[in-house]
Amino acid sequence: MARISEEKIREIRSKADIAEVIAKYVPITRKGRNYVCVCPFHDDHDPSLSISADKQIFKCFVCGAAGNVFGFVSRFENISYVESIVKVAEMVHVDVSEYDKSESYEKIDPRVSAIHKVNQAAIDYTNYSLKSSLGSSVVDYLHQRGIQDNLIEKFQIGYNPPNDALYRFLHAKKFADKDLVESNVVRLTSSGIHDVFANRIMIPIHDRQGHPIAFTARRFGSGEEAKYINTQETICYIKGNVIFNYHRAKEICRQTKRVLLVEGAMDVIAFEKVGIGDVVATLGTACTKEQIALLKGLHVRVDVCYDGDEAGINAIYKFGILASDMNLEFEVVNNKTGLDPDEIIEKYGREELISLSNKTISWIDFLFEYLQKKYNLENYSQRVEFAKLLQSQIEKVREQFAKEQAYKRLQELTQFDMRTQTQTKKVSQKIVQSSKAGSAAEYEILSEMLLSLQACNRFKEELGFLPHSVCNKLAIYIIDAYRKSNTIEIADLLSAIAEEEVRELLIELSDWDLAPLEYNPKVFKDACTKIKISCIDHEINKLNDLISKISDPLKKGEIGNQIIKKQQEKMELMNHQLIQ
Repeated sequence: MARISEEKIREIRSKADIAEVIAKYVPITRKGRNYVCVCPFHDDHDPSLSISADKQIFKCFVCGAAGNVFGFVSRFENISYVESIVKVAEMVHVDVSEYDKSESYEKIDPRVSAIHKVNQAAIDYTNYSLKSSLGSSVVDYLHQRGIQDNLIEKFQIGYNPPNDALYRFLHAKKFADKDLVESNVVRLTSSGIHDVFANRIMIPIHDRQGHPIAFTARRFGSGEEAKYINTQETICYIKGNVIFNYHRAKEICRQTKRVLLVEGAMDVIAFEKVGIGDVVATLGTACTKEQIALLKGLHVRVDVCYDGDEAGINAIYKFGILASDMNLEFEVVNNKTGLDPDEIIEKYGREELISLSNKTISWIDFLFEYLQKKYNLENYSQRVEFAKLLQSQIEKVREQFAKEQAYKRLQELTQFDMRTQTQTKKVSQKIVQSSKAGSAAEYEILSEMLLSLQACNRFKEELGFLPHSVCNKLAIYIIDAYRKSNTIEIADLLSAIAEEEVRELLIELSDWDLAPLEYNPKVFKDACTKIKISCIDHEINKLNDLISKISDPLKKGEIGNQIIKKQQEKMELMNHQLIQ
């Protein structure tokens, strides 16, 4: 299949009004010819994201997020560039079915692709085995646990029979042994190659794009081996970088405006039993920064629903400390049962689990309860530590009312007014930074090149380069764009640029206060002359530096002559500039 062409991308972009697309994700408000909204990419309370209807781009003036319609969808959905093109194409009813959507812009490592293929073949075989006579007792067991055929199908649950059945199947399918070992579906031992998950129920693990990358496998029957084992880390599976069921749940989460975070795959399936689909799992109680970043990418509230036992409660505390540091919006499901989701269904029924999933408390409320069990508030030193720890978390609370209530509660418990310990002098967080890459002359040249093919041609004749590397890269992109069209659309040019710093420069230029409205040959030539003079000054400085480091009179004289010539060139340019 062919990759999505630039022409097709331009067609999709031209049909997708950026304001209408962004409005599908966040509420927007018209402001003159443009629109504004609360920026979804940082903790924003006042509308700081501007949407240009004319230029078909967006820009946040606080966090700096900017781009075209594909850039917004990619960032909001936490998906790749090609996925965002496909997503927008669906919105505007442009058919891209004939194109290769998996590898068009993403170069997949052949070793990673090989593991995907091995895992998919393993899924196919274990699914088949479960439905065969080999898996009849396993199906009975799953049904007894309330996992009916629809859930078996949805989660692609399979059965890996004993006696290295999976290896024999994959070997017969001509998969290379090295790929099977690297995928960790088999292992190489002194007695040969053997299945890793023999006689186990197999649940596939996928990455956020839906590629099969690993398995979590439950022991079937009794035995001394571990109840659950997972694929060991491979080139495409690092446990701390993956969230189970993310690829299925992300669309549902957009609708429900929340995601329920649980410990394991069976917990996810337990919630599916009662019709709750916005559930993902960390596959254990340890949550990493990478997993929290994935959760943030959903742009919905996270409700943490770890098991109600001591290990689960301790895990919520560790999660909360990390999540609050990373500014993740989350609440805690108030599970007082001491049970996991399956046990709640078994003991109290389906309705109890549904009800529990909607009973949340704030992170601060959880902390008050949790820390009072860890600290002896009758002991002064421990009371101080307790107060300091809570103060550090209360300060991160956004709502002023909730913050005040928390401080009041803390004072009642400790007799410490921790508000007096906080910094009363507020320092403005808005730091004016100049992200300007290059000189004003370079900005003038690039701005006029964006306006006019004539300016682009003059640039090639007069100058041919810009001193600042980022400016020069943008100039090259502009020249290349004019090879395909006589005019430039900022939104389309953004799609062609690979480097983030070059995209940022283009966005900055599109909003530059001094940008010309039309091509001015005299101003353009003047800017080119300034660049030439600047380059000569740079060369003179280098020669002066060199002459100061040598003692040979002859060489000094040679360099001195070069300096004189450069100074003459500079004077000629300056005189010519004055005459014009």
